[in-house]
Amino acid sequence: MGIQYQSGWLLRCAVAAAAALAVTAAAAADYPTKKAPPPAPAPVVVAPITPGFFVKAGFLYGINQTSSKLYSQIPPGGGLQYGLPGVGATLANVATLGVEVGYYVTPNLSIDVSAGVPMWATDKTKGTPTTFPLPSGTPLAKVMPSFVPVTLLYHFNQFGAVQPYLGAGPAAVFSFQTQDGFDTNVTVEPTVGIVLQGGADVMIDQHWGWGFDVKKLFAHAESHGTGENFALLGLGPELPVASSQRTYFEPWVLSTGVTYRF
Repeated sequence: MGIQYQSGWLLRCAVAAAAALAVTAAAAADYPTKKAPPPAPAPVVVAPITPGFFVKAGFLYGINQTSSKLYSQIPPGGGLQYGLPGVGATLANVATLGVEVGYYVTPNLSIDVSAGVPMWATDKTKGTPTTFPLPSGTPLAKVMPSFVPVTLLYHFNQFGAVQPYLGAGPAAVFSFQTQDGFDTNVTVEPTVGIVLQGGADVMIDQHWGWGFDVKKLFAHAESHGTGENFALLGLGPELPVASSQRTYFEPWVLSTGVTYRF
């Protein structure tokens, strides 16, 4: 009798334990499974810079900041040129394609040569002279200005894929072509200025990247004409009047585009 009672008690304990385990397993299955965090993105691998060529190409926008003085011959056909009080001139902004080619002399130093596809820009009067009726905004001429800076740049390469730079150098300033406006037979004298340059390259890999660049030019330019077309203003014929324009040519040049290192 005692043996049967003990066996029944053991059986009931075993059944109860099995039921508890089943309930615990079912409850555990209801809990959300904790997922492993996603793998971190692979870092951009930028190989160390070695001596070699690189090229950049993209959009270029020139903001022409100029301060000009105008001079005209008095009397017409002879005599000295005198400054025209109350009037200056300004050039229109230019948007075009820019190209830059450079060579890394060391991992931190490069020599760069920049240029842009030439575009026409209108040279207009700003203000009205007190000597004769020349309305503000009169087109004096159309020019195709260009400057080619040769700069020495220092590159800061300790920031990984983002590589800023600063530099400076001389720049040849000239005009490819001119078209007459109020002034006729216009010529632009070539000159040399100084350019400051700064920007940054954001490298995608050891060859490809995207660049941002800013240049500031400081140059003194002169242009000359041999006649003045008063017919443009409805005031008479073209007269043989020598004229000059002395310009402090100080544009900002902004550019952005693709860069490739060989």
